[in-house]
Amino acid sequence: MRGKITILKQSKALIDYNYQYGIASMLYKKLAESDVELANEAHSHQGFKYYTFSNLILEDRKPSRNGLNFNRAHFYLSSPDTRFIKSFTEGLLMNPEFYLKGVQKMADFTIQEIEILPQPEFNKECTFKTLSPIYVKTQRYQGERLKEHDLYPNEPKFYENLHKNLIERYTEFHNKTPEKDHFEITKTGNIKLKRIKIAENYRRCTLLTLHIQSTPELLQFAYDAGLGEKNAMGFGCIDIIEREQHQPHRTMKTRAKCH
Repeated sequence: MRGKITILKQSKALIDYNYQYGIASMLYKKLAESDVELANEAHSHQGFKYYTFSNLILEDRKPSRNGLNFNRAHFYLSSPDTRFIKSFTEGLLMNPEFYLKGVQKMADFTIQEIEILPQPEFNKECTFKTLSPIYVKTQRYQGERLKEHDLYPNEPKFYENLHKNLIERYTEFHNKTPEKDHFEITKTGNIKLKRIKIAENYRRCTLLTLHIQSTPELLQFAYDAGLGEKNAMGFGCIDIIEREQHQPHRTMKTRAKCH
């Protein structure tokens, strides 16, 4: 299930380029306001988180070298768990004001509109684009100690761990393994390497397009839950460019609005 959240900036403050952690924190607070039980469950759960969100898509970006300057933007919030999306939506509409870290001071925002998007249907292959960068890591020895190492698409381990992570998350969420474990990225393009600060740590990650051959259930899960790691921190949100038996990806007429 996926929602499109349109936001309005109410101040002139420029937004820090590393805003993902701020949105993640805001979403958790809104979830707690709507469903404290679900928020506590998500916070205390030591395994995977089953939601992701996209980068901000700026609708009226203005030139600036010091930060993001805009008045209106939107982002996508996605999860295979409909309870998450409904609770997030309720929390956002109950209290539509929020703040993000600005370059010099906090910037205040309000939710203008929330649209619930229809579920797409998948066949056996699809081309995706990333709406937020994919983050994948591994562990490698440095001297005698194992340390985390961020992966880029030029390393075969990137695709191996991407596949492994998807299967593990699918299995934990559905409490069963997929009927067929087939997941192959046959083509990539438009690769842009990124470095994003989350709290006090920088993560190396990647924006790209991916053509994937898999089963419909795994393609659907990747679309809903995201690809790679740290999805709840705003990594790995993907959207459809083209799929087999493609049908228009339209929004529902039903909308939740807040002014």
